Amino acid sequence: MSVQITPNQLIQLIIPGITAVFAFGFACAWFYDRRLRYLRLLAASFVAFALGSAVQICHLPDEWRLNALVSATFYALSIQLLAEGVMRRAGLHLRLVTHASMFVLVLAGMHYFSFVTPNLLVRIYILNFSAGLLMLFTAIRFRKHCNGRIINHVLLWVLLIFGVSFFIRTSLTTIQPLPHSTAPFARTIFWVLLQLSLALMGAVLGLVLLAAAMSDVIDRLTLERDLDSLTETLNRRAFERLAGRRVADRRSYPLTLIAFDIDNFKSINDRYGHAAGDAVLRQFAAILRAAVREKDVVARIGGEEFVLLLPGADDKFAYEIVERLRTVLESSRFDEIEATLRVTTSAGIARYRPGEDVGALLARADQLLYAAKRAGRNRVVGESPGQTRDAPERDMV
Repeated sequence: MSVQITPNQLIQLIIPGITAVFAFGFACAWFYDRRLRYLRLLAASFVAFALGSAVQICHLPDEWRLNALVSATFYALSIQLLAEGVMRRAGLHLRLVTHASMFVLVLAGMHYFSFVTPNLLVRIYILNFSAGLLMLFTAIRFRKHCNGRIINHVLLWVLLIFGVSFFIRTSLTTIQPLPHSTAPFARTIFWVLLQLSLALMGAVLGLVLLAAAMSDVIDRLTLERDLDSLTETLNRRAFERLAGRRVADRRSYPLTLIAFDIDNFKSINDRYGHAAGDAVLRQFAAILRAAVREKDVVARIGGEEFVLLLPGADDKFAYEIVERLRTVLESSRFDEIEATLRVTTSAGIARYRPGEDVGALLARADQLLYAAKRAGRNRVVGESPGQTRDAPERDMV
């Protein structure tokens, strides 16, 4: 049996067509960077919506009960995939059993009010209210993971508006009686305004999600450029850029820079091999990353030299952190190195002086670091009188 497409239906098919284009965009972004797995969910969500909309517009199948059930299946899948995709982007997720329960409840309601007690109005409420509640729930969970990024705040507001729109649309059902058959239903004010609102909100949501995806791709490329692959800390170029921002922001004052250097690192490489040296660098970097606050900047700027920039930290606070880090490294054990030997670090602490640039600050921290080296290693040297701590005597690498 051939399907007859009217000119009105052909115009309405523009909506699922545009939705399919967005799905293709998400799929392309995922093929470009397959680590962004949430893009697969977004692509599947837009495909499911396009299928549901096409089924409803083309009356496939034409029997209204089956049409309602088939289209509702695609719509329910679409909204759940969309919610899961947005949450996965923020590092969140819903359990599979939760999704399955919501899906079964929606379809059970649609089946009951289609085949047992036919009621179009209740079916509309089931689909719109379930979708709206899930979108609002997603927005609420996503809100705590915006991380100050503009694109995330824009996405949050679009999700909120999108969720609320499902409730607003249900009020359109009071304008005129809704017929059960598919063809007359497609000519009601509710259906026309529903399609227009979905086209508008869907396009806005799709564009914002694509912008967020592109932002994530760019962030990953930037991270790969700025990250030291061995230690997963920033490299020197990224450190100088971020340190420059901290220096320019007076809210960062007092600003303290700590320069670290692993003692006798060349002897570790010569005696135990480069694999042992790499293990030491990775372990010390992990110690640094575990100790820093969100606003701190940690980087590897040389072979075995690391720096830690502490905004809002005075000399006393910085010294306490350095001592803790030095002690943790000294007590660390490495499978590649004899257990009787200890890996240690020397450090220099420099306070930022108004008017100097990052290079001058780093140079002063280096001078203090090498003063600690000359004084016997495994110690901390600062600019304040008495801010020097010698390590107890023991076997060192």
